[in-house]
Amino acid sequence: MGITGSDSPPRLARGLVFAVAAALVSVHFIKAAGRVPDDPAAGLAIVAACLAILLLEFRPATWPRMAAQLVCGFVAVVPAGASVGLLAVPVGAVFLQGLWPLVLPVLGATAWVQAVRTDSARDTVDMCVTVLLGGMVLYAVTTLAALAARVHETRLTLAAAAVTTERLRIAEGLDTDLSSGLTRIRELAAKQDPDVLDGLLADARATLAATRATAADLRSLSLAPESASARALLQSAGIEAEVVSGHTEPLGPAGTVLATVLREAVTAVVRVGDARHCQIVTGEAAGQVTLRVVSDGVRTAALGTDVLDGLAERVRASGGRLAAGLEADGRFAVEASVPATQSAAEPVDSPELRRAGVLYYLLLGAFCVRTLLYVPAALIAPALLVLAVLCTLQVVYSVRDEKRHSEAALVLFAALTFAPMHAFGQNWIASLGLLTGSLLVALPLPLAAPVVAAALGIGGLLAWADGTSALSAVLNALVTCLVVYGMLRLARLVRELQQANEGLARAAVVGERLRAARDLHDLLGHGLAAILLKAELARRLRATDPERCLTEIRDVERLAAQGESELRALTGGSRELSFGDELASAAAVLAAADVAVEVEGDELPVPPDAGAVLGVVLREAVTNVLRHSTARHARIAVAVTGAVVRLEVENDGVGADVGAPGSGVGGLTLRLAEHGGTLTAGPDDGWYLLCAELPQSERDRRQ
Repeated sequence: MGITGSDSPPRLARGLVFAVAAALVSVHFIKAAGRVPDDPAAGLAIVAACLAILLLEFRPATWPRMAAQLVCGFVAVVPAGASVGLLAVPVGAVFLQGLWPLVLPVLGATAWVQAVRTDSARDTVDMCVTVLLGGMVLYAVTTLAALAARVHETRLTLAAAAVTTERLRIAEGLDTDLSSGLTRIRELAAKQDPDVLDGLLADARATLAATRATAADLRSLSLAPESASARALLQSAGIEAEVVSGHTEPLGPAGTVLATVLREAVTAVVRVGDARHCQIVTGEAAGQVTLRVVSDGVRTAALGTDVLDGLAERVRASGGRLAAGLEADGRFAVEASVPATQSAAEPVDSPELRRAGVLYYLLLGAFCVRTLLYVPAALIAPALLVLAVLCTLQVVYSVRDEKRHSEAALVLFAALTFAPMHAFGQNWIASLGLLTGSLLVALPLPLAAPVVAAALGIGGLLAWADGTSALSAVLNALVTCLVVYGMLRLARLVRELQQANEGLARAAVVGERLRAARDLHDLLGHGLAAILLKAELARRLRATDPERCLTEIRDVERLAAQGESELRALTGGSRELSFGDELASAAAVLAAADVAVEVEGDELPVPPDAGAVLGVVLREAVTNVLRHSTARHARIAVAVTGAVVRLEVENDGVGADVGAPGSGVGGLTLRLAEHGGTLTAGPDDGWYLLCAELPQSERDRRQ
């Protein structure tokens, strides 16, 4: 399921909530429809109440909705004679309003109505448990759906926060390690004394080495740059290259070691020159990151492990191993494995997720209670044993998602569901709902649908053979099935979204580090290399041409000052992100979410005041690209015309049902208006365009 860049997870969550509510109402609706020929008034009243209760599920969870659902429920139950089980959905609305004490009088009324209708205390308890359980289930799935939507919507915010945190962390390291070196170079050059050239050269060499080491360290979290270089090198040598990535980034120290192995292995393949195909494969398993470089070069194979002798010790020093040799198919393979970076601690479940887990365990407990109510006294002990096994299987394989022996567990679950159905009484059919709900979660839908249909059919036949209504048995099992599936699927959806958010944040951090590495190389690396060359030249001219020597020293001072300025720009200066930083961050986050980004005008100097306002606009616009659309391409354009700065953000993910701008865009309109600017947003030739125009402030015009 595609999680990033679309609204499908929240829609799926909302659909599951409605499916659970519909399942709880459906039995009563079908029974009421069957009453219409004999008792039209009562039947139609219950049908109308069922439809009203369901339609109200599309409204926000408010007091009026709760009151309306309670009224519809009691009108259908008391005068029209519907089953009190219909009150489950209104009880769920009470839970959602947080009015837990109100549940007691509702259950009391439920018990009173049921007691009037039947002399069986067992039936009264059964219906009260059914109503309470249904309400709690609806409360759980609704809160899980809201959590899924919230997690989905915050993915960009988390990724942007991760980028900002990483940028400031990088800035702190660069300030301490490199800024001091540039400052010493500038201060020495400012003395205009040829005698300081030896010390200046030493500082320049040390700072250049530190710059290169820092850039390499920033690149080490990712194999992507080295993989791209390897592919380009192989293709330039006429060797077909195939790269298959199966590891999770960032890599940490493992990235540096594996990047070196990859570079040396590919260099050896190209140097020998007889390979026609080379495959690069990475993977991650059992706490190890592996890299395989496999080629069909005969002479490369003849070189054997001698090609990589120098790397073996380095790989071993990192706790890994390196092997090279012929494979069974005659190809030469180099394989390195190093320990993966220790993963972060398991994320702590949110309160909503923990509550849903508790409610699911209560669901299992209520299932056991309702089942035991109708089990013959002589069979209570074996029934308890079977229920214990079923609940254990449910917790281990459906809740905790254990993969080992899952097929055998499903077979055992099915056997314990069908075999005792005749002996354990009418409520044992609920175990069929647990089974089919678990099947829907465990199996792909094309396989699960026929298997579930067959299981429900078998349950119906067994109920018919016992002299009970096959339709009623199948409907009851189907309701339990949808309830189980809704709760389990929503819990898994939330965890999938959390994992996707973490992956997006990791990708954004890696992208930010690679950007910093590129800037460090392009800006400081070239500048320091120029400083080193000019300092060497000044030292050679010291005795023969003193004037030219001083000119070169002045150039060194200028280059060092320029380097300090570039370092401040690279690190964000005063720890506040400029508009250029916001632009780079937005592009990195969109790229991490697989949205192709085109940026225009990023080289333009946006004035500080205008940049501060437009930075907020840019963040909100990019958030909307990911939150409200299915964009695959986006364009960000900046223009400075006279005294007006213009920002455009557009994407190709606009849908046919696009509506009016939301509250975020409305807030931006007010913010821009306060500064004399304007904002427009809406469909534009198949794309969705947000355009902000802002006049420069007096302070910006003076600068």
